Amino acid sequence: MKLRDLSVIQYQNVSATSHLNKLWISVGAFQEQTRHFAESNLQFLSIDEALDFMERKKTVTDGRPISLTFDNGYQDFQENILPILSKHQWPATLLINPSRVGKSAEMETTKVEYLSWNRLREMTKNNITIGAYEDDHWNINKISQEAVRDHIISYKKMLEDELGVEIRHFGVKEGVPSRSIRDLLVSEGYRAFLTQCPTNRRPDHHSVGRIQVDDDDFNIFLTKISKTYLFFKDKRSWKYIRKYRLDRLAHRVSEIYDKLRGKSPA
Repeated sequence: MKLRDLSVIQYQNVSATSHLNKLWISVGAFQEQTRHFAESNLQFLSIDEALDFMERKKTVTDGRPISLTFDNGYQDFQENILPILSKHQWPATLLINPSRVGKSAEMETTKVEYLSWNRLREMTKNNITIGAYEDDHWNINKISQEAVRDHIISYKKMLEDELGVEIRHFGVKEGVPSRSIRDLLVSEGYRAFLTQCPTNRRPDHHSVGRIQVDDDDFNIFLTKISKTYLFFKDKRSWKYIRKYRLDRLAHRVSEIYDKLRGKSPA
């Protein structure tokens, strides 16, 4: 199994109120996606197992490797995601901003709850890896370096103090850390920096480009977890693929393929 066969998937949230955020997906869509996962030749890895595979410290022979990550730590994770992960005994990573734990956010006229510390403590004992998450802005390169440094240090301490586990992973929505930030991550004991593809560089543990699943369209999902998508996702040519909308063409090809197989679009 080759390094490029590894998919690290990024979900923002799975919710009955997915209309509140364009990056969230519906419960029904997630159920269909996970049914596909269960029926496919995949081997689910924890994030540390995935990093071991990236560093060629682990071999995978029983299916294509995949690792699931979820951002933000909403209560929806407990209700809509964890039961499915537990049913299949799939490991997963949950990235959270510790300052939001046990609180809520107003989205339109709806109050969205975050997980509590007690819930998170339970999850650390049940195949869930907790990591820190910078969620204040879309791209780490648009956040002041001082704020990033402060959060890298303070988020780790807050999570470790409350959960009693070592925090080794730091995630953002987008952006690759500068050399100084990479050095800080290493000095503070982080193993990996999880961002979003494309990173326009070869993947390593300080620029893990996750594939974001943020659409209910099943054909788009199939495209994103395909080997073809993996082949292109971190290459510099990706910007031209997006510029000329070739990724959308791939989605339509997937849709046509499903119709030929007699499967209706989701």
